Amino acid sequence: MELEQLKKDWQEMSEKIEKSELFNKELTMNMLKKNAKSSVNKLEKYEFLFLIISVMYTIFLSFALFVNDERLIVNESIWASIAIFVIAGGWQAFKLILLQKMRFDTCSTIEIMNRVTRYKILTKARLYWGMSLLIPFFAIVMYFQRDIFTPELMVAMAIGGALGAVIGLSAYRKHWKNIDELLSDLKEIKSYEKL
Repeated sequence: MELEQLKKDWQEMSEKIEKSELFNKELTMNMLKKNAKSSVNKLEKYEFLFLIISVMYTIFLSFALFVNDERLIVNESIWASIAIFVIAGGWQAFKLILLQKMRFDTCSTIEIMNRVTRYKILTKARLYWGMSLLIPFFAIVMYFQRDIFTPELMVAMAIGGALGAVIGLSAYRKHWKNIDELLSDLKEIKSYEKL
């Protein structure tokens, strides 16, 4: 009889441990999914902020083009600036659409990981293509504005460009860190799904 009671107690304890493990696994999965959703939200905020900046600059430059009398800035320079911000805004909108497709309720973890990897590649491409677009942009502006480029203005532009590069690259680095955190969370979720 004592052996039967021991078996019964062992069975109950085994069931409690199993339920506890399932609960812990579910709790961990929920925490990891919450972290991943938080990372996606951070990425969306970043992309949305730069979309708003692109739209605002496009509106401002369109107004400047409307009132410009070409005494200081020629219309071609403004058109080149508008083109840059329209391309940037379109790119941001495209990336926001990609982020909207990263949902746990409609996608498997592997699908989300593939989409995040694609998003990461596109983010790196934006950096390279964005920087390479600046070269023809400045060449066009310098060509059309060659009369106003004094040495003082060139120094001011260089300082402004360097400051902009530092701000842009630090924002990019923080954004890249968020992408890596999201991928790390997704890998952990994938490993817990196998258990």
